[in-house]
Amino acid sequence: MLLEQITSAGIVGCGGAGFPTAVKYNTEAEYFIINAAECEPLLKTDHYVMNHYAHECVQAIAAVGQLLKAKHLVIATKGHYTKEIAALEKAIQEQGAPISIFKMKNFYPAGDEQVMVFEVTGRTVPPGGIPIEVGCVISNISTMLNIYQAQQGISVTHKLLTITGAVKEPKILEVPIGTSFDDCLALAGGATIDDFMFINGGPMMGKTGTKEDFSQQVVTKTTSGIIIMEKRDFIYELLEKEIPQMINKARTSCIQCRLCTELCPRYQIGHPIHPHRVMRHLTITDIPDDIDDDPIWKEALLCCECGICEAIACPMDLLPRQVNIYVKQRLAEKGIRYQKDDKPLTPTLMREYQQVPPVKILLKDGLKQYADLKVEELHKHEASSVNIPLKMHIGAPCEPAIQVGDQVKVGDLIGRKPEKALGADIHASIAGTVTAVAESITIERRGN
Repeated sequence: MLLEQITSAGIVGCGGAGFPTAVKYNTEAEYFIINAAECEPLLKTDHYVMNHYAHECVQAIAAVGQLLKAKHLVIATKGHYTKEIAALEKAIQEQGAPISIFKMKNFYPAGDEQVMVFEVTGRTVPPGGIPIEVGCVISNISTMLNIYQAQQGISVTHKLLTITGAVKEPKILEVPIGTSFDDCLALAGGATIDDFMFINGGPMMGKTGTKEDFSQQVVTKTTSGIIIMEKRDFIYELLEKEIPQMINKARTSCIQCRLCTELCPRYQIGHPIHPHRVMRHLTITDIPDDIDDDPIWKEALLCCECGICEAIACPMDLLPRQVNIYVKQRLAEKGIRYQKDDKPLTPTLMREYQQVPPVKILLKDGLKQYADLKVEELHKHEASSVNIPLKMHIGAPCEPAIQVGDQVKVGDLIGRKPEKALGADIHASIAGTVTAVAESITIERRGN
């Protein structure tokens, strides 16, 4: 019953790339872990969910725990989120739910699912593997709110997100999926600077873009935040780099100090990934022809793309993450995958002392000035029109279930997952008239 409700509601993970939740839950697990770490600096959406929807989330966690037949239900959050922890503990106590709270230290990336599995259970997910291989399923706290709503017959039609940075009124927004970023910025009072760049997501793993790109962006099921910032900051420098520039600089400037490896969170939990070796390999390789089935190149496939290596570790301002991403793309084109083995995995002894405080990320990225902004107010908005992409999740794009001229209500099915394909259905987020159907579906509100 619950799995059918999750499927019908079109729920995907709110905290990552949008993996269809029903597929993840079609299993049994020893641990059901809720990611409530709000991993990326500046984002406050999960804080708001914990503070204002604790009871709903706890009810959903208990229900999913039963579905998974999990022995341990754990909410993993940061120990200094005292207000949020108090709200969760109150809800747990009042409902008598068999849920514990695991208090993590304040480091980045505390919300990486494999790092979180290690923190909570002491187990290392195999390289190239997923948490269920060590008996764990992980979901984001905001996904729990969507599951609660699915239990009430409500599909995923709206999204909570943070808009902050160089805006007049930073706040939490609740908007229909498909709402333009322009509308979101207007709801925050507009930008405080004329020429800006933006981050769709968090400072470390979000997607960057220029002011010229901004108007083309819309809110999707996985949009966690919008950060407006000065155009010439460190992140924009990363955006400007092209692959030949990155490779040439790496070849001439890498000093093989190993800091990119020592601070890599996947290396720290025992994975055989060594970014400095990948960088060294560039000096003897004809790019891209020689990127092939080579054990060192294949280490790049283990990169979680957290960005610590380039934002914090490298003293030469090189970009190991971007190099790893490039290598991963070349290997994928050749159909080369990481081959698992049974070699023992040993976490590093210095891991506890090498964790990166989020404030260091903000300092390096030029975002420290926004760290203390109050982002607590919720603003609900109903857009006059929406442009809903048919692909906003891992898997195949949805197929249109409507056509131009159709009248739809909020929650009506407008995009259907292809049969036997990985994906999630998509629903109308406003009531109105369908005016365009292509790679996305445009709906104009009735009365406009």
